[in-house]
Amino acid sequence: MSFRIFTKIYVSSILQNIPPRPQLPAQQLQAQITVLQQQVQTQATQHQQQLQAQVTQHQQQLEAQVTQHQQQLQAAITQYQQQHISDINDIVRIVIDQMVNQI
Repeated sequence: MSFRIFTKIYVSSILQNIPPRPQLPAQQLQAQITVLQQQVQTQATQHQQQLQAQVTQHQQQLEAQVTQHQQQLQAAITQYQQQHISDINDIVRIVIDQMVNQI
């Protein structure tokens, strides 16, 4: 017996032992499709809600950081202005003292 004939017989016996696929009625298939579509829609909705919650959380964190940076900048500006005013006042006092001394 050649290898080819043996292979054909072997494959044929395997194929004969495979049970046929059950045929589902169209209504049952449509019902399964509908259930799967609903599951996909539910998962998509859940993912969308999770993403929206993450976006909201990140937005709140960014807003808090912006507020903190604004406060830090305002404090730095105020400190700079106060130092600048103090320096100008010192210069004015020195000039006045020199003018008084010249009189």
